[in-house]
Amino acid sequence: MVAKRLVLGQLASVGEGAIGRLAQNPVTHKALEGALQLKDRVEKLVKGLETLEERLAAVEQRLDALERRRAPARKPAARKAPAAKPAAGPEQAATGPQGE
Repeated sequence: MVAKRLVLGQLASVGEGAIGRLAQNPVTHKALEGALQLKDRVEKLVKGLETLEERLAAVEQRLDALERRRAPARKPAARKAPAAKPAAGPEQAATGPQGE
């Protein structure tokens, strides 16, 4: 158990030294700045999306309220098929419409 702690301590020391050297390197510094700028841009984008989601939710609620208000008043009238004229039977065809 003690050996593991020593190894971990040594790794931590080496890691700290490597991080220190990387922080002093100008290329690494620029890469880190770029990553931070990207992070800021993504945060702004996500905030904008959250705002849009909130606005969309509000619009959906308003639409639901309007649809509920209109639903009882919009009962479709029952449409009847046009009355079919009675077909001319053999008696009516021979005598005609006047009943001669």
